[in-house]
Amino acid sequence: MQTDIGARRLRGLVHRASASIRRILPLGITARLAIPFIAIAVLAATANLIARESVSVILWVTQPPAPASHTVTTVRTIDKVPAEALASVVDRFELASQLRAETNSAMSAAEYTAALDELRRRSNEYLAAGPDKSGVGHAAADYIDQSREIVRVADQRRLARAEHSKLLEAINDRLQITLDGAWKIFGRVMARQSMIQLRVELDAVRQHSERIVFGEAVDRGELEALTASENAFVSTFANNATSFAGAQGVDWVEHTRAEFDELVALRVSLAALNSRYDDAIHRFSQKHVSLFAAIRAALSAVPAPSAPLEQQASAPPSSQVPAVTTPDVTETALRHLDHHSRNLMAAVTAIVLLLVIALSILTVRSVVKPVRRILKGAGALAAGNVQVQVERGGIRELDTLARAFNDMASRIAAAQAASRIHEETLEETVLERTHKLQTLALQDPLTSLPNRRHLSELLNDAIERATREKRYIGVYFLDIDNFKNFNDSLGHVFGDRVLMSVANRLEEIADGLGFVARLGGDEFTFVYEDVDSEREIHETGLHLVQAFQQLLSVDDRDLSVSVSVGASIFPEHGRDAAELLRAADSALFRAKELGRSRLAVFTPELIESAATRFAIEQGLRRAFAHDEFELVYQPEIDLATMEVKLVEALIRWRMPDGRLARPAEFLAVAEQSGLIAEISKWVLRSAVQAAAQWHHGGWPGARVAINISPNQLLEPRFSQSLGELLQEFALPAQAIELELTETVIQTGSTTIAALRLLRSQGFGIALDDFGTGYSSLTSLEQLPLSRIKLDRSLIESIDSSERSAAIARAIIDLCEGLGLAVTAEGVERPTQLAWLMANRSIYLQGYLLSDAVPFDEVLQRRSMLIPKLQSLLLSLEGDTYPRSAEPLPQASKGRQASVTRIPRASKS
Repeated sequence: MQTDIGARRLRGLVHRASASIRRILPLGITARLAIPFIAIAVLAATANLIARESVSVILWVTQPPAPASHTVTTVRTIDKVPAEALASVVDRFELASQLRAETNSAMSAAEYTAALDELRRRSNEYLAAGPDKSGVGHAAADYIDQSREIVRVADQRRLARAEHSKLLEAINDRLQITLDGAWKIFGRVMARQSMIQLRVELDAVRQHSERIVFGEAVDRGELEALTASENAFVSTFANNATSFAGAQGVDWVEHTRAEFDELVALRVSLAALNSRYDDAIHRFSQKHVSLFAAIRAALSAVPAPSAPLEQQASAPPSSQVPAVTTPDVTETALRHLDHHSRNLMAAVTAIVLLLVIALSILTVRSVVKPVRRILKGAGALAAGNVQVQVERGGIRELDTLARAFNDMASRIAAAQAASRIHEETLEETVLERTHKLQTLALQDPLTSLPNRRHLSELLNDAIERATREKRYIGVYFLDIDNFKNFNDSLGHVFGDRVLMSVANRLEEIADGLGFVARLGGDEFTFVYEDVDSEREIHETGLHLVQAFQQLLSVDDRDLSVSVSVGASIFPEHGRDAAELLRAADSALFRAKELGRSRLAVFTPELIESAATRFAIEQGLRRAFAHDEFELVYQPEIDLATMEVKLVEALIRWRMPDGRLARPAEFLAVAEQSGLIAEISKWVLRSAVQAAAQWHHGGWPGARVAINISPNQLLEPRFSQSLGELLQEFALPAQAIELELTETVIQTGSTTIAALRLLRSQGFGIALDDFGTGYSSLTSLEQLPLSRIKLDRSLIESIDSSERSAAIARAIIDLCEGLGLAVTAEGVERPTQLAWLMANRSIYLQGYLLSDAVPFDEVLQRRSMLIPKLQSLLLSLEGDTYPRSAEPLPQASKGRQASVTRIPRASKS
């Protein structure tokens, strides 16, 4: 028991002593290992010193009994002290040099300086004792110089190692920071593969360069592996330099490339320094051997003790007495001195051994215990305990490692806490966004009405109820008439408010009857549930149309908004939501064809009409691919000069069976499907190309009129693209006349500005189909027009109706007063021609004079047209002409014109 208590007290004492030493001297591994080596070096130096000091003067004394007057006693001293002292210092200097080369600590530097001074002092003493026949002084000087070379190369290598490690860590830290900044999702790091590959290759460079950095010898294979890893890093970096520059910046790429180049240069320098260091060590060993050989030669040159050095001088033989030789008392003193030296050496050796053992135990404890604590902490951290903290202590490096481990654990704990907070926030955001997405998936964002998807669900539910209860359902498709005008004239923001007001009125109408949904754009759906008869569905549809004939208030403005309604009935027109909606959509299309602001109820014939429209649309798309469109040209005759001034280009579609389809058969479908824009561009280019061929060929004065739509006119680049087209074909603007329908006057100031720009560039502007639709005399004053084309509906009864004749005459007189040219379209009967001959300032166009002909036949038809007109006039009876008619002018030679227009459904 007492033994255990004593052992515990001893361990406690050792632990407290160790802790005190660590607090006083926080030494690292290098210092702890250096101290025992220095202690051993001191022991060796002390032993040499004792051995050197214990060599005494050996005296041989010859003491003859004869009187002193007859005897001469001579004592010669043989002194080996300087050479032996020099030899003892050489061993100390060799150890100090090696220690100084391995470490540049203050202790090793001090020991090296002391040993160097001692070696110089002993060398000088030896040289002062006598002539240096063995070359000891020269060998000692070479030995010292070689030692300095070792220290200098070692310091250069140590500095290169530090720079190499610093650069390697700098590159590694830059790559690690880049990887740490990668996008993290749910704990998994998503980074560029090239950056990860770069990091792996840098680790390979680190691994293969360790032996060179620590001064170890490497063979050719290891050097080739290091070179290959460096080349792999350089290749990967060069191949991905562009992407690295885009992601990290040009400075990042340049700094990394420069640092790695410097790293490779340092590695090469280290290899050279290692080679120089090995050579210096080899030469140092050779100088060490040479110095000791010189010292041994010097020691062997001194004679050993023998008989007295001088004999008695010239004594008579009779008086000589044999000399008696006895050892001097000094020999006894030397033995006592040697015994004392051995005791002193033993004591110093014991002390040094105890010091080495104590330091070794302390070093082992300072390494093992902290390593165990760090391993235990790492296990706890791996198990998920991020609050773990490792007790600090031990050697300086491991204490620094423990501090870094505790800091890492704290950061991980903070990161996990922040991650939990982020996950909670993310979950809340996901729930909120999910709710919003669910709402958006079922609700129109502008009007908050059910959208198309939700409509299908609600309608299917209503169908199930109506099926059980054997009742009817009415499905109404509503479309706002001319809604585009609101967006074009008042802006899309105001258009959205109009849609919201329409939605509010629909909800008021549907209150208690069913529900309303918005399909998109200006299309709405109203589902009328629980209906007793089909008559109620008809009446409710009419009520919908009438409800929007009342003014609609939008932002303190009273607007006239009309709707077209198409209706389908369950179960007559369909038994599921898709069939009912398709039937209502077909009915809506029919309502718009009837003139808008109407109700149309689905009939089976509408499906056939829809199929026909679909077939036409698909055929139009095929026509572009197979080049099936053609242009034909219809002349216009100027009665004032009896010349063909214009030709109008009309589009035809050559069907697969060879028949030419007229515009009325397909342009309406083209407008609904959006293909009209492509058709218009094709007609515009083809007509300009034809006008250019006439202009540069046999008809220099040719003019072509091209009919364009309001949408085409309002395109931002229309004027620019038209100018580029004329420049391409070297055609003047005066050779082109642009025709627009009366609907263009509804587009307001934007249209007027576009027309004025075109007019200023030299293009002619004609208002087509004047006298129908929204004809307004104000438009004649506002629009920068050059021509008015009277619609064929006015010319149709001009020879049989006095009212039509009066209206036509008034319009012609008005245009003449405004300086506008007039063209009468649809001249198909001689009586119409006879009436129009009274107005010599107008142009005539119609099948009576000429139908539309292909491009190759225009010039021939032009030359035949004037004789034909004259023949028609002569064939008329004399009283057919108005009495005020003047004689016909003769046609001018070489003067004819052409007009081209983009055909519309109303044109043939």
